[in-house]
Amino acid sequence: MAACRWPITTVVLNLLLAGLAGWYSVEGLRINTSTTDMISPEAPFRRDAEAYRRAFPFADDQIVVVVDSPSSDQSDAAATRLAELMREHPESLADVEVPSADPYFRRYGLLFLDPLILQDLATRLAGAQAALGTLNEAPNLRGLASMFGLVLEHAGEDAPATLSDLLGRLADATDSVTSGRPEAVSWTGLIKLNDDERFGDRRFVTAQAVLADTAFGRGRPAVDAVRRAIDALKGEPEGSGVDARVTGAIVLRQTELDTVADTAGIATILSFILVTAVLTVGMRSWRMIAAMMITLMIGLTLSAGLAAAVVGRLNLISVTCAVIFFGLGDDFGSHLGLRYQEERRRGHPPPAAVLEAARSVGGPLSLSTLCAIIGFLSFVPTEYMGLAEFGVISALGMVVALFISLTLLPALFILMPPGPGVVRVEREDRAYATWMTRHNSALLGVTAFTALASLAALPLVRLDVNPLNLQDRRTEAVRTYRELAEVPRTSPYSVNILQSDLASAQAMADQLRDNEQVSGARTFASFIPKEQDAKLPIIADMALLLGPSLSAPAEVAALSPADRAEAVATLRNDLTRFAQGDTGNPEARAAAQRFAEALERVSSGGEERLTEIDRALTGGIPPLLGRLREGLDVERPVTAQDVPDSIRRRWIAPDGQARVEALPTHDISDGRDMARFANAVLAVAPHATGAPVTVTQAGRIVLRAFAEATALTLVLMALVLLAVQRSLSGMVLILVPLVIAALWTMAVAGLLDIPFNFANVIVLPLLFALGVSSSIHMVARGQELERSGTHGTNYGIELLVTSTPLAVLVSTLTTSTAFATLAISSHRGLSSMGMLLAIAILFTIISALLVLPSLMIGWHRWVHRHTPAADPTSPTRR
Repeated sequence: MAACRWPITTVVLNLLLAGLAGWYSVEGLRINTSTTDMISPEAPFRRDAEAYRRAFPFADDQIVVVVDSPSSDQSDAAATRLAELMREHPESLADVEVPSADPYFRRYGLLFLDPLILQDLATRLAGAQAALGTLNEAPNLRGLASMFGLVLEHAGEDAPATLSDLLGRLADATDSVTSGRPEAVSWTGLIKLNDDERFGDRRFVTAQAVLADTAFGRGRPAVDAVRRAIDALKGEPEGSGVDARVTGAIVLRQTELDTVADTAGIATILSFILVTAVLTVGMRSWRMIAAMMITLMIGLTLSAGLAAAVVGRLNLISVTCAVIFFGLGDDFGSHLGLRYQEERRRGHPPPAAVLEAARSVGGPLSLSTLCAIIGFLSFVPTEYMGLAEFGVISALGMVVALFISLTLLPALFILMPPGPGVVRVEREDRAYATWMTRHNSALLGVTAFTALASLAALPLVRLDVNPLNLQDRRTEAVRTYRELAEVPRTSPYSVNILQSDLASAQAMADQLRDNEQVSGARTFASFIPKEQDAKLPIIADMALLLGPSLSAPAEVAALSPADRAEAVATLRNDLTRFAQGDTGNPEARAAAQRFAEALERVSSGGEERLTEIDRALTGGIPPLLGRLREGLDVERPVTAQDVPDSIRRRWIAPDGQARVEALPTHDISDGRDMARFANAVLAVAPHATGAPVTVTQAGRIVLRAFAEATALTLVLMALVLLAVQRSLSGMVLILVPLVIAALWTMAVAGLLDIPFNFANVIVLPLLFALGVSSSIHMVARGQELERSGTHGTNYGIELLVTSTPLAVLVSTLTTSTAFATLAISSHRGLSSMGMLLAIAILFTIISALLVLPSLMIGWHRWVHRHTPAADPTSPTRR
């Protein structure tokens, strides 16, 4: 072997190649965590999504900030101020908007109210005309005291319930100032000036992320810019008591990328440590373990370079390639190293032992690599590009692992020759071998029973392809996204349909509104008020009646501390007199008493406290009066031409295409609910797009790809094994334990309710790709014994006292521990992948060391029982 003849040259060449590959991988390898991009762009739903993206690019890379505060007025002010702060970062954020603060809605907001609600508002405002006039002249504590002096004087037993509500809210706001957590009164919310019931005190700020040209953090600058703006808001009066949370597509992707990258790094280090520990116990030779670890590190670097050159990116699944390489690459070294130790114990010198070990395991290793490559590449013909990319990268890794295991590792053994290892106690080995030989029939019976029981548990296996369910639920972006999904009006799980024009969009919306899965359908026409002929006269009457009271007054002078103290004293006296009187209903008098007591507590807090109470009680009055003036200044019907471009561009594309948005009736985060909603819309609009459609259609592709890849893996492996083994029995002996391990794995997944998802769906194809190595080595060693003339009872014992079972145990344990490190991830997709892979590999250990030997011993006995005179070297004996 050339590597053994020139070991130094072999090592130097590998180091040079590794250095080049490491540099190229750092420069050229990217990570993409989008689960949608893991599906072929030729899939029909991907083409529909791309058509929608071209028509309405605003939907891409969007950041959404959810702003909550104690009152709608404060939320309005906070959202507006936050947008201003975000616009100070044009290098990272673009198109910053506060949809609810658009001047269009301020001016025409009254026209969007239902006619009955608008008429009720007109009646209430007419009764409050004098109070509004008083507040308009002095929108401060003095005006508030004057207003209540007027209102309470005429409040009789029939005082409206709104008086009790107003007094109660003012008392609550006053108590909040006393407690040090001021919460301003929302006057627009009290009067219900607009349809704020849709979002309550919640507002939204949206922005487009300007993506950075980096490999691992394209969205991070934009997300960081938003967080800096939020921090700045918290230090200003508008941000007091405000909760601002960040979510949206780009934030979810960046959060997931950070989680995956952190997990991959930690898992790689941990798998390296655990693999080393298992090898130490199994081999007990530090030189051999050092050689294997050096080989693995160089092989990993070479694999990364090939991945960068051939694929160019990592996805949610292939980002685990380092862990997978450690888990698989050590298999080759384990078999070569333990066979080397076996040859050394037989007395061979290191060079001869290396050559004999390489000759003995080279064939099985090559066959194992070929079968593993088949398993990895089985997803390439499918539409699941994510697994196809993973398969290509892993297949390249297998080629690299085989290459360095038969070149670099033997060269290292020559340069720093390990010893023969610890001589094992043969009695222990023979005890296991003897037990297996005696009880193989019982083991086969137990195997058959558990396989049948696993078939019965298969209906419990389920598929969950909602990408949000893969992420860490504790992150702010995921928690906020899920909270929005609970309310249909704010649900991010809407579905969009492209239509040729607005008329077609309206017809589609009308059709969708009759669907029981759809709570509402919106188009551009939804932003043009309806029933304007009935609403305009009501607004005209309101303007005629309230106009004089709302005329813009001269600039109001700011109150001095003495003025505020006097106003509070006057207000408290009027409230106390009303509360202790015999007029007014009991609820109003009780609320007045509570308000008076709260004012008494706050009045002793000094000038600063009086300023805070003025801001909390009357800060929302000027916005209310301003919105009333704007809303009443409407004299003609609103048309499509009045709708601003900021709204139009979100509903009408430049080429005239119009979109329809359909909303679900409830939270559809569950995959089954999401599929029902998506299917209901697709039945009416086959080219609809959006998260529910994407998730549902992608799930079908993943399921189909899973079935196709598993079947292809089995068929191709069977053909390859049949061609190489030239024996049907040898092929069956290799594959049957893998099928049983796969059944056990699926049954456990169903019983433990671990759903298959975008990430862990690789488990079964990977089980065949990984487990076949152990079966091949065991069957190959058994055939070697047959060719040497081992017969009868000695066959099973001689098979199980060789180094092969230990090599299988060590290699599968290292693989299992390497994959198990993924289970520590807070990313649910990776953690479930790690758990299922660890379970699957554990079952392959049981299959390889219990089921397969039992089958081999039973088959050997059957053959010798029926063909006692057969030539032991005949292919039929294999």
